[in-house]
Amino acid sequence: MTHGSTYYESRGFCIYCGETNNLSDEHIVPYSLGGVHVLRKASCARCADITKKFEQRVSRDLWGDARAAFNAPTRRRKERKTHIEIQDRKNVRNTLKFPVGEYPAGFVFYKMTKAGFLLDLPDDLDLTVHWQMSVIDDSGRRERFLEKHPDNLILKFRHVPYDFGRMLAKIGYGQILTSLDPGDFRPVCLPYILGTKTNVSFVVGGSMDDQAPMDIGYSLETAGFGSLQRLILVATIRLYANTASPAYHVVVGDIEGEENVRRVMQKLELKEGTGNVVLGDHGDKHWSPVKPF
Repeated sequence: MTHGSTYYESRGFCIYCGETNNLSDEHIVPYSLGGVHVLRKASCARCADITKKFEQRVSRDLWGDARAAFNAPTRRRKERKTHIEIQDRKNVRNTLKFPVGEYPAGFVFYKMTKAGFLLDLPDDLDLTVHWQMSVIDDSGRRERFLEKHPDNLILKFRHVPYDFGRMLAKIGYGQILTSLDPGDFRPVCLPYILGTKTNVSFVVGGSMDDQAPMDIGYSLETAGFGSLQRLILVATIRLYANTASPAYHVVVGDIEGEENVRRVMQKLELKEGTGNVVLGDHGDKHWSPVKPF
């Protein structure tokens, strides 16, 4: 994906359901997380409402305090909190208030196993029970805060793994659509985005390994594997990539038939090796499949 703000032209219909009326722009990475890549006129009002709800549960419930503390983008700047309130651990009847710029609120991420699809598991086997929470914060700010308030560092958030997974699926789907048209592939991840299927861990996964910080805000890449008879499309994702944030992957869709596969490979600039499609220039192989195709 390109660096900096980029707009991709509309297909003339909703990328989620095919509706052609009342279309709005769709940020691939949510604006609230710093997303600057936009699919123009890509979502109808109904589907925009669906994606907005789970994105808001991540940005407000999981990352609300952290986004305020680190002045993340918001469309409601006048409503942004100026202080973070926590319960006084020495006196539970008291509420303490700290300026958002001083409080070391952390971003809670989920470290994930591989997507169930890549492990050849049934699509109803929920792997979210194996996801582990990981907190990323400003260590310097944390140390300064603890020097002043050693007993009152409390991280507040709501556990939203289902919404987090749906957000990743939506980001991965949008990433693929920067190069392909919706009709180029079968969108395996789409039912999980729209909520008609609920086991999002079947198409969304990641790496348990620690990742090195990058020099960009987020990283989105497209890769494929399989054969010339069937190609599986995978999007890889790093959010807040300038930190040690986890690496994720989304099984976005598949293509069948050699003619169709070759056409998609050409669009994506994927390379062919000994009859199989391999990663292009993307070096992160954490999602490499278990089952052969």
